[in-house]
Formats: sequence, structure tokens, C-alpha cells
Amino acid sequence: MTIAARTTEDGLSTVPCAVAWIGDAWASVAWIGSDGEIATSAIHRGDQTESSYLELVARLLGDARRVVVMGPSSMRLALERAYVALYRWPDRLIDIEHSDWVGEQNLVERLRQLADTVEG
Repeated sequence: MTIAARTTEDGLSTVPCAVAWIGDAWASVAWIGSDGEIATSAIHRGDQTESSYLELVARLLGDARRVVVMGPSSMRLALERAYVALYRWPDRLIDIEHSDWVGEQNLVERLRQLADTVEG
């Protein structure tokens, strides 16, 4: 498994929220921490079991107040179940969207939109 992470300071929302795109072989997660920083992480599944992969992605989403999960397959629904099993907050999952790969820049833009709706 490979994980790459990056953090930038944008001075955004202080409300933790997260967005994930997940596929069978890799995932990308963007989140805003309580300090307003955006962090992104790309995860390559490698030889991990599906349950280990899903748990890792769910942990990267963290205990955010609002979460969006995107993806092209049933993996997005499996991630929803893994997230709820881990954090017990099904109401925090506000959107499960069918989506082809959106790219890191678009993932971060979706995160910014989510942060605006949480604050507004």
C-alpha cells in the first residue's frame, strides 16, 4: 500500500469536513481540519484486503462533521458502510455520488463547496 499526503494552508473553514473519491485500486481524500488547513492523501491499495483498504480510507476521512464520498463503483457504498461502522455517524455522510475520477484539484474544490455549505 502506498500513501502520499500533502497539507496546504488556506485559512478555510474551522469546521472539519472531508471528501473522498474511491475506486477498486486507489483512493484520494481531501479534508479540512479544525485549524482550517486542507490536507490531501492518495492511497494505492496494493495487496491490502478490501476491508483493510476501506478502513484506512475511512480513518483518513476522520471524524469530520460532513463527509462526501464519490466513486465509480460499489466501493463508494462499501466505504460508506466502513465509515459508519468506525465512527457511528451515518448522518454525517451527506452525499454518496457516482463519479468518474475527478482529480485532486476538483476534489479540493468539492471540499471547499462542502465547507461553504457547512458554514453557511
